[in-house]
Amino acid sequence: PNWRFRRHMLLRHLLSSLLLLERVMTSQSYGTFSGDLFRYTVPAGYGLAAFESSPLRPDKVILIGGLSDGPIPVPYTGALDAACRRKGWSLVQPVLSSSYTGFGHGMLSRDSAELSSLIRFLSAERGGRRFALVGHSTGCQICCHFLRHGEDATVDLVAACALQAPVSDREGAETEPLYADNLGIAQDLVARGEGAEMMPRAAFWAPICAERFLSLQGRGGEDDFFSSDLTDAELGARLRHVGDKLRRCDARSRILVAYSGRDEYVPEHVDRDRLLTRLCAAIEGDEEGVAVPLMLDEANHNLSKGEGDGERFVATFEDILNNLK
Repeated sequence: PNWRFRRHMLLRHLLSSLLLLERVMTSQSYGTFSGDLFRYTVPAGYGLAAFESSPLRPDKVILIGGLSDGPIPVPYTGALDAACRRKGWSLVQPVLSSSYTGFGHGMLSRDSAELSSLIRFLSAERGGRRFALVGHSTGCQICCHFLRHGEDATVDLVAACALQAPVSDREGAETEPLYADNLGIAQDLVARGEGAEMMPRAAFWAPICAERFLSLQGRGGEDDFFSSDLTDAELGARLRHVGDKLRRCDARSRILVAYSGRDEYVPEHVDRDRLLTRLCAAIEGDEEGVAVPLMLDEANHNLSKGEGDGERFVATFEDILNNLK
């Protein structure tokens, strides 16, 4: 009957409208931004883009997302931008060669070199004087690697840092049934000098070469900063420089380490509270005070589900910026 058809079409229209509304609300929750889109040149000789929210400020926060992310990587991006404005900082969101799915054919060393290039450009062309880094997920690895391997002149300008969801890629992968087989394939390729060759399609959710696969999923790989099974000495060797570099920039410098109690990428066997304590201790070394721990008990990986988690993270980081006045 005709009324059934009309009801069916009405329900389809309502469902489509609800899905569209959900997409719009999700997009708006990440924020909308006004500012300058510009190009900077990286060591390989090509140009990449970055966006800086207006108004232009000499103090700049650089937001770096995780695997598959680009600009506007997390739901709290808009709140972070607003906090930067309140404290007299501007927010910079770069595209790196590893953004989106580019991470699969490059290493952290490329990320650090490009971050150095970005900071040099911001200093020379956009009035940059002082910088803070905010890393999400694998962006935390980029921050830590940069603070050790970036150009000294650019590292010395970093006065604050935040690591949000500094989780181990390896520990999550170890729970997968084909982990040992895939690791063996990567190890064989690297041993033959073929680390730039791509892994089989079934090995990873995105195209990835053997060298980066091993970095992310091998014990002691270049990306293995935050695994709970690393000894205190191993964590210290990977993270102590972070505290040392920040103290060298400014005695008031701090690093926020924020861990999510319900991070879906952390295996159940990991004691998250204990790991957060150990990460902060590894950063601080023998001198306490530089690391600020923040456990978000109900939060997921990107702070999109727990009520107020993104706001709490941003507010704590805002206090760190305020301390630099």
